[in-house]
Amino acid sequence: MRTDEYTPVVVAGAGPVGLMAACVLGLAGVDVVLLEQRSEPDPVLKAGSLGPLAVEALERIGLRDELIAAEQETMAGYAQMAEQSADAVPDGERDALAQAQREHFAGLEKIEASRRSEPGRRRMRVPQTALVEILRRKVERTGVQLLSAHTVTGLRQDEDGVTVAVRTPDGETEFRSRYLLGCDGGGSAVRTAAGFEFPGTAPTMTGRQGVVELVDPAQIPPGIHDVPGGVLVYGLGVDRVAALEFVPPPEGDLGPLTERELHQAVERVAGIDLGVRRMRAGGRFTDEARHVPTYRKGRVLLAGDAAHIHAPVGGQGLNYGLIDAVNIAWKLAARLHGWADDELLDTYTAERRPQAERLLQNTRAQIALMRPDTHTRALRELFSELMDLDDVNRFIGDLMAGLTTRYDLGDQDPLVGTLCPDMKLVPVGDDFEPGARRLAELPHDGQGLLLVLDDHPLPPQVAAPWAGRVRVVRATAERDDVRAVLLRPDGCIAWVARRDAEPAEEALSHALRRWFGTPH
Repeated sequence: MRTDEYTPVVVAGAGPVGLMAACVLGLAGVDVVLLEQRSEPDPVLKAGSLGPLAVEALERIGLRDELIAAEQETMAGYAQMAEQSADAVPDGERDALAQAQREHFAGLEKIEASRRSEPGRRRMRVPQTALVEILRRKVERTGVQLLSAHTVTGLRQDEDGVTVAVRTPDGETEFRSRYLLGCDGGGSAVRTAAGFEFPGTAPTMTGRQGVVELVDPAQIPPGIHDVPGGVLVYGLGVDRVAALEFVPPPEGDLGPLTERELHQAVERVAGIDLGVRRMRAGGRFTDEARHVPTYRKGRVLLAGDAAHIHAPVGGQGLNYGLIDAVNIAWKLAARLHGWADDELLDTYTAERRPQAERLLQNTRAQIALMRPDTHTRALRELFSELMDLDDVNRFIGDLMAGLTTRYDLGDQDPLVGTLCPDMKLVPVGDDFEPGARRLAELPHDGQGLLLVLDDHPLPPQVAAPWAGRVRVVRATAERDDVRAVLLRPDGCIAWVARRDAEPAEEALSHALRRWFGTPH
């Protein structure tokens, strides 16, 4: 690409966050160049499942069937491993196999989805590696240009755009874009080059993990175990062994994790002479926690780990990063299509940063509860008893699932600012696309949605001036608390009409103008 040519958006980083952002932008009709420094996808196992909000966001871009297939493959692995382990696991420890199906907080595997406030919004057991494959296929179908082995080395921005310096296999080059979105991980080159501050706390814990083939699969019972030197994890279905030591990481570049280093860490933590036939992938992690004060500096924006890093407990980083991507991608598309201004882009930091602050808070709390000293173990036992209470289990379950997410949109209705779950719909009239029978099956092209339910008297003409930005659909639905809902492209409820309230056309017009610009 010549530096005098613009592409609307350059996305740096083709992990799940960058891929998600590129998909949403591409589906909204924005040309995207996606740069990835690796020549092949990262093989290191990270998150092992997707939270409800991430699942719903992925379904909204048409990936429901592929997610179901990936989960079925993962669950087949669970069943196989449980069968291999069952005969060798003592009767008193067999509950570890059942526990591994539960979610955890600080290693306490007590969170039950059935006790959450919205149990119908479920996790999916789709590992991050499988998700990346699914999103790469979607990116290709969407027409996004993905360039592997392209490393961002610097940038400069001006009033008209950003010039991105890139190292490629063929030498140095530059890309010119209207906006640059950094999704390039915790060591983000975009964040550094753009001069974002990154305050936070230094690491106090060192974790080492490997995807391994054990000589004896029953050597470690599946689950998360308090052991004398820290925490030992054996991940059911994904053959992951992890050892957490509560000491800062060694200084300097240690290179890739070796099988010997993992073996030694397990021996130090748990006193186990780990029998590994081979290690397919491995890596280290810490509890370092940092967060940028703002997600945008001019025409450069950050998402996912580029904006916030924390201990990888509960796989929350992947889910928060995907929602970051969806939140900013539709707003960038609106800006580039000319009907939004920078004020809309600024809502990205205002909405997502408070959510990530809570994320850092809960991951720090989890690490604090996992320390192996006597006083922390006493606190952990007490906290474990509290988690048996329904209200506590529900609160922690909602927190870990992201169901506490609510943006402050200036409306006191508790639904406004939340992310709408998928729901079954029965069409009324000719508004529906052929075959669409769920909210997630409606077109995912960057438009908002005014969903008019049942016999609500709201005239569709209210949204007519925003045609092409907001789709109007009349339907009946399985929920009885509302009669009409305005959804932003990221699934956020921007306005709601309650069943017992009078139609509020003025409030709806205000919400339409705020999120979808000046009418035609």
